[in-house]
Amino acid sequence: MAQQPLDGGTGVRCVICEAVISEERLKAVPYTRLCVTCKDKVERGKIRFKSHLMSTEVEEPEVKPIEVQEDRLVIGAWSTGFMELAEQSSQVRDLLSEGKREDARALVQTMTVEAQAALVVLDEDPENMLSITGMDEEGNPGYSTDVVAHLPTEMLTGLIDYDPEREGFNAHLIRAMTPGTFRRTVEDTLEPMDSAEVRSKVSFEWLRALSMLGDANKCAELLNSVDPGLLEEALIPYVKDMRMNEVVGAAGASVYRHQLFSEGAAVGEKPSTIIEDPVVGGVLDALFDADADLMRTVIRGAWERRDDDEQ
Repeated sequence: MAQQPLDGGTGVRCVICEAVISEERLKAVPYTRLCVTCKDKVERGKIRFKSHLMSTEVEEPEVKPIEVQEDRLVIGAWSTGFMELAEQSSQVRDLLSEGKREDARALVQTMTVEAQAALVVLDEDPENMLSITGMDEEGNPGYSTDVVAHLPTEMLTGLIDYDPEREGFNAHLIRAMTPGTFRRTVEDTLEPMDSAEVRSKVSFEWLRALSMLGDANKCAELLNSVDPGLLEEALIPYVKDMRMNEVVGAAGASVYRHQLFSEGAAVGEKPSTIIEDPVVGGVLDALFDADADLMRTVIRGAWERRDDDEQ
């Protein structure tokens, strides 16, 4: 839904609640799309802004991650004891040590998804065990999307984390995440952090990980699963370098640069052309290629939030 002019033509309505945005807010932030109340809810993760722009969006069913409860591993109504699981894990390890990876694959993949997730959590080498859950008949390793969805956040972040040796994140694991799993992992990672500076750094690491996927469609899918307010946090420290109040030429006219990042802007600049840090510019360019409209919204939102903070 685009901003809707009032009958008198003197104002606009919030794209979420459709309440009239106050003149004071419009003077402070002329191109805002949200009223103060909804903006606050978006920033705190209470509202998914993208879902209001895409009325056909279908929510995934909630998938619960595995939990440890006393001597059992539990996922919803499913559970298993440590002793039973240890026996199954030992069987798989024995097959792997004997070089019988096909037999190990067959054994693991005949188990329920919950049992496979439990095996991964219990194993001393969880990434190796996880690679069996999606292994094909030719022995090529892979991650089962259903199993990944049941893994706890701490394990997922540990397996995804930047590896200096391979100079990248575990992109294969990120590709195996559903939008719901990715959103849950990002939100759980940021929720306990009180420091705005730390939240911004961690949020940017998630964006950096997505930029390395090499798959624009998957990148866009995962980007759109996260509340734009959380994405904006990652960019607030960098928008000051984007010179948003600078007058630039566009389509034969002179406009303020921030207008190129307004909702529905027909043209725009690649972030790398207006930001000095090559790492940040490269990350934002990759995300821009995945979903230019969303990234314009996020960059503009980060700029507005920084502007609000400084007033």
